Formats: sequence, C-alpha cells, structure tokens
Amino acid sequence: MYRAYGLLPPDCPFTLDDAAARLRARFPDAAVSQAGAQVTVQKGDWEIELILNAGPAALAESVEMAERIAGLEDGQGLARCDRRVEVWSDTPDPFVEHLADFHTVVEVLRSFPGVVAVDPDGPALM
Repeated sequence: MYRAYGLLPPDCPFTLDDAAARLRARFPDAAVSQAGAQVTVQKGDWEIELILNAGPAALAESVEMAERIAGLEDGQGLARCDRRVEVWSDTPDPFVEHLADFHTVVEVLRSFPGVVAVDPDGPALM
C-alpha cells in the first residue's frame, strides 16, 4: 500500500488533465482514466489513484505539515500550498512489485514546477 501527497503552491500550473496525459506517456501499458477530480492508473490487477484536494482544509493541513517537517520559519513555502494531489494504492503488493510504479507516479507529480512530494504518514519530504 502506497501513499503520497503532492503539495501544490498557488502558482503551480498543475492540472489533472495534464497529469493524466503525463501518466499515459509514462505508463503506455496501463489504462489511465479520469473521472472528475480523480485519475486512476490500472496496470493488470494493481491500481493507483490520484485525487485533487483544494480549499481551506488542504491549506490548514499544509501549514501543519510545514511546521512538523521544516519548522515554522523554514516551512513557509509548504505552508502556502492550498491544493494537493493525494496519491494512494490500496491494492495489496506483498512482493513490492509495484514500488517502482509508485515512484514513477511521484516523479510525474514532481515534473510540475513547484510540487513538493510528501509522505503524509511522517510527514516527511520524499
């Protein structure tokens, strides 16, 4: 099971349409679909989801993560992120066969200028 957040600063040009297109390019052998604010990458019996979360709750959680990761002074950039992309897979992967796929999804997020990848369970930078 994998999880990550892509924190999006206000000036980040991230869109789900662009993310889906980049994921299709990186996963040519997978089915990449988009429904509303969610993108799904399905590869055989494994899938990973991305959803865009925006608004006051996302901003409040970014402030909290910034304080825990970098401290109040150093985390100012993270604390401005009022949107985030949540990435997760609930599909069991007991032999860690899809870890590289998860890392590829995180790399796609990082391909958007300003995105900060975070492990939400830490929280910690990825």
